[in-house]
Amino acid sequence: MKWLWSEPSGQSPEQLDDRRGFVYAISAHVALGLILLLGVLTSAPQTPAPVQVELWADGVSPNAVQEPQEETATEDTPEPEPQPEPEPVPAPEPTPEPPAPAPAPEPEPAPQVRPEPIPEPPQVDPEIALEKARQEKAEQERKERLAQQERERKAREEADRKAAELKAKQEAERKAKEEADRKAKAEAERKAKEESERKAEAERKAKEAAEQKAKTEAEQKAKAEAERKAKEEAAKKAAAEKKAKEEAARKAAAEKKAKEEAAKREAIKQAMRGDALGAAGIPGGTADRNQAGGGGNDNGYAAQVRACIKPRVTYPIPPRAGANPTVQFRVMLNAQGRVQDVEIRRSSGISGFDRAVENGVRGCNPFPAPPSGKYPPYIDGYYYMYDQ
Repeated sequence: MKWLWSEPSGQSPEQLDDRRGFVYAISAHVALGLILLLGVLTSAPQTPAPVQVELWADGVSPNAVQEPQEETATEDTPEPEPQPEPEPVPAPEPTPEPPAPAPAPEPEPAPQVRPEPIPEPPQVDPEIALEKARQEKAEQERKERLAQQERERKAREEADRKAAELKAKQEAERKAKEEADRKAKAEAERKAKEESERKAEAERKAKEAAEQKAKTEAEQKAKAEAERKAKEEAAKKAAAEKKAKEEAARKAAAEKKAKEEAAKREAIKQAMRGDALGAAGIPGGTADRNQAGGGGNDNGYAAQVRACIKPRVTYPIPPRAGANPTVQFRVMLNAQGRVQDVEIRRSSGISGFDRAVENGVRGCNPFPAPPSGKYPPYIDGYYYMYDQ
């Protein structure tokens, strides 16, 4: 019956408990039947009790003598109590005798019926009886011991089951508590993280607001300082411009006077060299006057050179304040009219304007062909900031 106590696969603990209860019920019924059977066997008398029998014969007169009954007893059977003797029956009153009839033959006496002898019960050896009683007692003790063991086993199983249930309950409570603690801890960490992020965000926004405020204040302060400086600078610049205008006007008057004197001397000089150096394109010839970068009303070769150079001079021309800055240059050409080099022979006094003129001359490449069709090794020219 190993399968009744083992835990077969596929059965739940409730099914196993039902199976065990069924086996316990069958065992209890079998034990109860055995106890009842043993009680019946032990309670039956070993020797029959003595029996007293009275026999009456038909037609016996009251004066008939009754034979005493034989009583048998064993040493183990107690003697029966003496039975009271029956009371004598009174004799009937005599009746008058009728006339005597003829004498009839006397009836034969009835046969005496003797009781059958009671068989003597078998004698039981006291040692056998004691041994049997001892065995029965031992058997009874064994059954009680088995029943006690069965009760103890059931109690242990019940205790084990309750302990297992308690352990499972405690384990479930422990797990539930751990899960609750874990969730509470996770929730606390999440809230702490959110609070930290919120504080960090608030600090960041406060810092940004402070920085923006400081930046705005700094910008306003810098703007105010810049405006103040700009005003001061504008005042200084206005004073400087006024002074520069005055200086420029003074220089322009001086340059105009010098230029007029130089023009006079140049006119005299050109008049003296006109006949000998009349060919255009010869260095130092009269073509020099026609190669000015700007100004003049010459529509000849000088106008072609001016038209080639002027679009390539990039310089912001300020409003004219009197003097006309002039750059005197010399451009070296090869036989094909390609620019080999540019030399600034006299500066205008403005370095930026000088570089712009030099770049314009270099950009005019190749140079316009002279009227003779042959390029000279170099050409001298003038470039004026303002048209003459």
